[in-house]
Amino acid sequence: MMKKKILSYLILLLFCYCQNDQFTEELYFRLKTEILPIEGGTIALEDGLYKSSTVRTIHAKPNEGWIFDRWEGIISGFNNPTDIIFYGDHDIRAVFVRDTFGIRTLAGGKGKGIEMNQFNYPTGIAVDKDENLYVSDMNNHRIQKWLKGSTVGITIAGGNDYGSESNQLNKPGKIVLDGLESIYIADTENHRVQKWYKGATEGETVAGGNGPGDNLYQLNTPYGIALDKDGFLYISEIENHRVIRWNPNTKQGKVVAGGNGPGLESNQLTHPMGIVLDDDKNLYVADTYNHRVQLWTPGAIEGVTILNFNDIEFESINYFSGITIDKNKKLYLSDYENRRIIEFDLIDRRMEIVAGGNNDGSAANQLSHPFQIISKTDDFILIADAKNNRIQKWKLN
Repeated sequence: MMKKKILSYLILLLFCYCQNDQFTEELYFRLKTEILPIEGGTIALEDGLYKSSTVRTIHAKPNEGWIFDRWEGIISGFNNPTDIIFYGDHDIRAVFVRDTFGIRTLAGGKGKGIEMNQFNYPTGIAVDKDENLYVSDMNNHRIQKWLKGSTVGITIAGGNDYGSESNQLNKPGKIVLDGLESIYIADTENHRVQKWYKGATEGETVAGGNGPGDNLYQLNTPYGIALDKDGFLYISEIENHRVIRWNPNTKQGKVVAGGNGPGLESNQLTHPMGIVLDDDKNLYVADTYNHRVQLWTPGAIEGVTILNFNDIEFESINYFSGITIDKNKKLYLSDYENRRIIEFDLIDRRMEIVAGGNNDGSAANQLSHPFQIISKTDDFILIADAKNNRIQKWKLN
């Protein structure tokens, strides 16, 4: 009798275990994606089975000459990338359209704010090898990364209110990337340059950080930044009226332009902002408050004026705030107060307005406080249109 009771009890336990195992069996749901048209781009999430309640990010990446337009299917709308939760089977379509726009907004343009699709006075921009966009969001004290084709950004540096801790920034100016996608940030009001390694949650001080001052171990309002092929940083200091070269592995820099107080002499600068290097390490300086561009060759103790307000064929220059150079020896200059971008050919000295110049405003053909510029190809330039809180892409003629 006792044996029968024990056997019955064991059978009951086994039944309960089997029933419980049935209820805890994991569920999986199917993801099937479609691209329309097929040549428009790719989707950065593989088709397949995903565990119930799993959250995944889906990103539509446009091919060259295309723009992401919208999602269709189980998700809809324009946020890209966006998160999906697997509570059932998902059929999702990414729709792309041809990029036929001469001018368009790549990021922001949704008013001033702190949301992931907004900026508050963006001044610096950079682009990596995969055409992802990095933006220095000055008054939000953060750096935003916008994946290619995305409509929202991701905070990759700062964003923890303003301050001087290693995870904070204070009015970041211009930015530059190295080959490993580490980002160097002119942390302007902290008087330092911060390096954030890819994926890091805090930065490392590689120049300055010893309070404002004019000693070689100090910076004073660093704003422009460039990186040469040997890893040396070039930093424009607004209040020290100089450009300093800094080896990130040392404790102080070396003055390579200016540093002789504000003034118009050839060995002086006045509140320089934008800087750029060519392949021969020639340094071009937007000598902002002198309304000119100065060329400092390696080792020079004086600069050479290559463009000033007397050279302009149309109206006047009012404060160059950004500068870049392309492979064809053309400079692109952001003429801050005149709300325009000037192209200046260093070979034949021809100049032309290539963006803006249509008064101050937020229309597609207008700029308001343009700062850093990037020239990636012969076809277009990118502009940090700060007061309009957007990054603009302008097709060149």
